[in-house]
Amino acid sequence: MIVYDADGKEYLIEETDLKGGESKLYTVEKHPELRAKIFKEEYRTRGREAKILEWENMIERNELNKSFCDQVVVPKKCLYLQKNNQKSSGFAGCLMDEQANFKNIKEIYTAKDLSYPEKVWIARNLCVLTNRIHELKREVIIGDYSNIIVFPANGTVKLIDVDTCQLVTIYRNKRVLCPCTVGVRELIAPEIAGRLKKEKTDLENVDQDADNPIFNKYTDFYAMAYHIFALLMNGSSPFASMANMEAISQHPSKNVSSIDIDQFHAAEKGEFVFVRHFLFKKAPEYAPKYKMLSQELRKLFERAFIGGAKDPTVRPDAMEFYNALTEYFQSLKKCECGHYMPSNYKGECEWCRINRAEG
Repeated sequence: MIVYDADGKEYLIEETDLKGGESKLYTVEKHPELRAKIFKEEYRTRGREAKILEWENMIERNELNKSFCDQVVVPKKCLYLQKNNQKSSGFAGCLMDEQANFKNIKEIYTAKDLSYPEKVWIARNLCVLTNRIHELKREVIIGDYSNIIVFPANGTVKLIDVDTCQLVTIYRNKRVLCPCTVGVRELIAPEIAGRLKKEKTDLENVDQDADNPIFNKYTDFYAMAYHIFALLMNGSSPFASMANMEAISQHPSKNVSSIDIDQFHAAEKGEFVFVRHFLFKKAPEYAPKYKMLSQELRKLFERAFIGGAKDPTVRPDAMEFYNALTEYFQSLKKCECGHYMPSNYKGECEWCRINRAEG
């Protein structure tokens, strides 16, 4: 298959077995360091093309430094299916750097081959990434936080598929929104879920513009905090819970199946079971005790998941979490059992307790 960039340069590409819901990846002949991302026909939209061109322009204007590009897989060129008098047409996808030896961040939550300090370090790097994105002048919002990958060898955190990001571009002297139209349910802030439910719509069809986008920095802070919590708490969602059988046994009329442990309902109501008592529910056994976390981290999580459910603007930003995670990382000491715990924690090793519970 042959594709072209906007200048008419030709690329011979070959399909790989790597694909997602919206696109496929191709190798590029004579360029093993590159990959071509070709969108399925229904996703080859003008809006996506404009978004990729905006990233391309940022590179050309030297708005993105090396540190930024080390953490964000930025499209290098828009790709087209046709070439006509040096003007390409038929938008198809983009050219980007090849990535290898990485894992999706969700795989890191419970990875046994990584130590607890390494996971804290990865959480810290996620904060750096989020902050770098928000510092851009193009009003860029990550939106879809499922596109975070981790390189376990050094803890580097990267954002891929930035064509899903939300950004604002200028067209005919007007601010035009290039929206994010995809997202994973558990990473979508409750106010977004509530708005979609109320308007009986979805991310692709919701009514929004540059002055009223559905994603913003506060929705990013929610998804960032969710990832951080799961990294520190053995993969537990902030809203994970289980039926409290001891409490239920004291109420013979109570049926276990009637206990509402739906995480999405809990997120919308700010029911953070790790902090507040909810009748018949308790935190999952596979998660370490919440008090293991530093007092500062606990305050930040409570702002993110309790206060933020009512007022998104109170959610902690990336640098608040970065500073708290740095302090927490420095407090971790190796136990005689080989696990890491905060040096000032008075209880037993939580990782040993979890291993016993898992049998």
